[in-house]
Amino acid sequence: MKTTYLLLCLLGIGSVSGAGQTKQPQKIGDFIESTSYNEHRRNATRSLQYTPDGDDFVCINGKNRFTRALYGSHTAFRLETSDQPVFAAYTKENPKHICFKLQTSGGTVALDSTEHCESRYTAGRRSYSLSDPAFGGGSLSITTWALPDKEGAIWQFNARNFKEFHPVLLASISEIRNSKLNRNGDMGADPADSFEAPLQPQQLQSFPVQIDGTLYILLENQELRTLTTAEGENLFKKAEAARSETASRIRIETPDPYFNTLGGTLAMAADGIWDGEVWLHGAIGWRMPLSGWRAAYTGDVLGWHDRARTHFNAYAASQVTEVPNTLPHPAQDSALHLARSVKKWGTPQYSNGYICRNPHRNNQMHHYDMNLCYIDELLWHFKWTGDLDYVRQMWPVITRHLAWEKLNYDPDNDGLYDAYACIWASDALYYNSGAVTHSSAYNYRANKTAAQLAEKIGEDPTPYRNEAEKILKAMNERLWLPGKGHWAEYQDFMGHKRVHESAAVWTIYHAIDSETANPFQAYQATRYVDTAIPHIPVTAHGLKENGYATIATTNWLPYSWSINNVAFAEVMHTALSYFQAGRADAGYKLLKSSVLDGMYLGDSPGNFGQISFYDAARGECYRDFGDPIGVASRVLIQGLFGILPDALNKQIILRPGFPADWDKASVSTPDISYRFTRKEDTDTYHITQRFQTPLHPVLQINARKEKIRSVKVNDVPATWQSIESAHGYPLLSIQAEGTSSTTITIEWEGAPLHTLAAQEPVIASNGKLALQIPSGASISQVYDPQSVLAKHTMGATAFNAQIKGEPGHHTFFVYTHQGEMDWWQPVNIYIENTRKAPSYTDFADIRPEKCRMVDFDRQLNASVTDIYQNEYLSPRSPYTTLQLPTQGIGEWCHPLLTATIDDSELRSLVHHDTFQTSLGIPFRLKEKGNNILFTSLWDNYPDSSTISLSGTASHAYLLMAGSTNHMQCHIANGIIRIHYADGTSQATELTNPDNWCPIEQDFYVDGKAFQATAPRPYRLHLRSGKISRDLGKELNITGVYGREIEGGAGILLDIPLDHSKELKGLTLETLSNDVVIGIMGITLQ
Repeated sequence: MKTTYLLLCLLGIGSVSGAGQTKQPQKIGDFIESTSYNEHRRNATRSLQYTPDGDDFVCINGKNRFTRALYGSHTAFRLETSDQPVFAAYTKENPKHICFKLQTSGGTVALDSTEHCESRYTAGRRSYSLSDPAFGGGSLSITTWALPDKEGAIWQFNARNFKEFHPVLLASISEIRNSKLNRNGDMGADPADSFEAPLQPQQLQSFPVQIDGTLYILLENQELRTLTTAEGENLFKKAEAARSETASRIRIETPDPYFNTLGGTLAMAADGIWDGEVWLHGAIGWRMPLSGWRAAYTGDVLGWHDRARTHFNAYAASQVTEVPNTLPHPAQDSALHLARSVKKWGTPQYSNGYICRNPHRNNQMHHYDMNLCYIDELLWHFKWTGDLDYVRQMWPVITRHLAWEKLNYDPDNDGLYDAYACIWASDALYYNSGAVTHSSAYNYRANKTAAQLAEKIGEDPTPYRNEAEKILKAMNERLWLPGKGHWAEYQDFMGHKRVHESAAVWTIYHAIDSETANPFQAYQATRYVDTAIPHIPVTAHGLKENGYATIATTNWLPYSWSINNVAFAEVMHTALSYFQAGRADAGYKLLKSSVLDGMYLGDSPGNFGQISFYDAARGECYRDFGDPIGVASRVLIQGLFGILPDALNKQIILRPGFPADWDKASVSTPDISYRFTRKEDTDTYHITQRFQTPLHPVLQINARKEKIRSVKVNDVPATWQSIESAHGYPLLSIQAEGTSSTTITIEWEGAPLHTLAAQEPVIASNGKLALQIPSGASISQVYDPQSVLAKHTMGATAFNAQIKGEPGHHTFFVYTHQGEMDWWQPVNIYIENTRKAPSYTDFADIRPEKCRMVDFDRQLNASVTDIYQNEYLSPRSPYTTLQLPTQGIGEWCHPLLTATIDDSELRSLVHHDTFQTSLGIPFRLKEKGNNILFTSLWDNYPDSSTISLSGTASHAYLLMAGSTNHMQCHIANGIIRIHYADGTSQATELTNPDNWCPIEQDFYVDGKAFQATAPRPYRLHLRSGKISRDLGKELNITGVYGREIEGGAGILLDIPLDHSKELKGLTLETLSNDVVIGIMGITLQ
């Protein structure tokens, strides 16, 4: 029952608020998504498991079993293939294991254990070439397909050069070993041996058949049988024709063989998530319809506009239209501890405009806000097709959606929107009615595009244009961080309305993808990803080292599912944002790193998986998942090849994102093909359109040299224009008439373009920067959005500046002229932290004989064990939102989460109100009654409290305990102020994870996605009194998710004081919403 509840809670489809429901408290770490089948592979050295050969993923004597699925009939049936010929046929009711042996004059050989096996995966087809000493010089080739029109599969066996007698094939089929599959037997989500045969099969069927040249075997109704040659050839040709038709939708040819496999592989994976009516969440695990997330982008990008329209129509029929909003904000579910909205018709969330999770059902309450993604995909559909009749048909769907978003997520009408589980990575995100970048960006693009559509169909664009302008203005004023050059994750609605600056990748890529950024913002924001988001090297035996690296989604701690993962769709969407920002080389490098990680180094050839090998919690997990398929479609076609249709305005932008050293590349889709070639100083683009009405091509390219000798369109001289850009190259635009075939030729001349600062110089604040201006170039303007230039001079040969600003990575821009080219060029600098570092190491100068404990017994207001026993009911948002559950721990996916804090052993170690630590520091603690002074922005405790101090001291040692969570990471949760008698003071911020930790768990830190300062602070185990900088190791805490400290733990801080000054007091103040911060003991030295 518990597992079922957790799964339903994850999906957001299980209402647990009804009468009679039993609510079992959850303990941290017992979540279903904490399960990993990859622990044995953590930090293992990887190898290049598959190599590209034309369209094929090739491996020799590979070891992976049941990891490459073949799809056929748009049902849940699939044929699982392996690196060697052993198979499984999946149906939910009757999955089967299939294997073959070969009898020859040299003996009997299992075909999955021959001496040599070359396997190839070719977009929907798996083939094998086998040899073995027992074959006596003969060879066997096998090819297999899933049938395209019904559940089943076909194998073709070809035996060659078996000299003495025709070999005999022994075919066997049985039940599988694991009859209870959690995620349909998907990789990393079910045990790896799930599809093996049982040790003693109960349903084994086998038969021998002689191979005389070519043999065909059919799987039908989960049974094997042989076919006549004529039957086999007919089915073989039919299966291959269907496979080839799908695979040939997308053809890619580049100088990089690792990309040339991707066109057909992508088309086949996309076909695998199509069920005949809608795009599914996944082809294998999570094979279910969802109105949102990013799978549906694939339809239009891959030219399946008919499928796209079928999908959009199915979910338009799922929009609620006859349930007005009759119940006010807030509508939270009390049975789920107010963490999420109550499932009740007429509330703001479950009223007109809401789109339900299943097609053609508008009476089903789901949980996520999937509206945003669905509408964004629909708006892209209009860009691809330009179908105004369909715009008119869907206009009511769009306007109801926009009104619903406004009602629910911008009820205070400030132009910034709350995010209510509106992206894939939503399962532990909660913003408590905050102003959120990614949801605001989605709503900006939706309103802006709605205004454009309104003009086309004769509707009033004014309200949508006004709303878009309002959103963009508010984003720039409140969420853009000018001194840092990126958007904040969110701004609090509650409490001090603070800005949370530590943004996730979804914040950056959604803001750029939704067109909220100008070129300068886009460049700076992607630099934030470069410098602040954890990068994890992608390396392997057999792979040439080239600086490949993938990225985590955030730098937040502690871990929770979807909070800090290495997820392919997130990496690829970030790569898309690089292309959109003009940083093609960086986009290509990140994209290739992800392609290598999942498709060549991973266990499934050509896999569009969900979770990477480098993900700390799960490891490599899931195959052909909807989000990476949809995003990969976009990053390949719209990013790398830069195909950006705007059929509504009868034009198509081509903005290639090729690496600078490519001299050729081509792509073909059902809508358009183009081929790029470079010969010396001449670039040529051949464009062929297959749109119903040819669009006007607009070619946007980076200038290669300082002059253009000529531009020709279809051999006729043409003009070019310069477009404002900030990515480091002049961006040129060449327009052509809308014809089915267009050839654009550019001849370059003159010197290559100069870069002012190829490397990032390291400079002290108040230091000087000197850059040489190359001969032939000049600078006329400087744009300093981050205010790092105290003053500067521009001469003919040098640029000189004095630097100011906060330590860290920064960028300014210089307007450069060279030959015919004028462009903004970014200059990246790193400002060193030159502030005097502390001359002490914490707890390095403990002198027990000089320690005196501070008595603040009268101010103790709680027992430390109370922290998660309370109900935190106020203040709460007046609007429906996702928020912290009332017990002060958990999130909307786990609203009943709890943790037991037990200080009984610690209290037993207290004698005469004194606890003597193993460090030699005594603390005044209480054996009974209240033993902590809690502060919080919750009304349960005071926001701040001041403790009187006296005398002088060189150190204040503090024993503290309290709560924090991932939504309060890299921000001061609280602050300690030391007041001196002379009126001066000093402050120490309590920041997660640097010096503030959650009482109930140990941080997982691996130096990769999970990074924290070293040395870690001392923690005190409340149950045992043990003190350690690494309680995880001391207590043998394992895993990534949860890492529960039984009984909980406090934290010890060493605050250096000015011993020349008389002390007056210490103030503890909580700054973050949602947290409780307490002080148990103060000892002055």
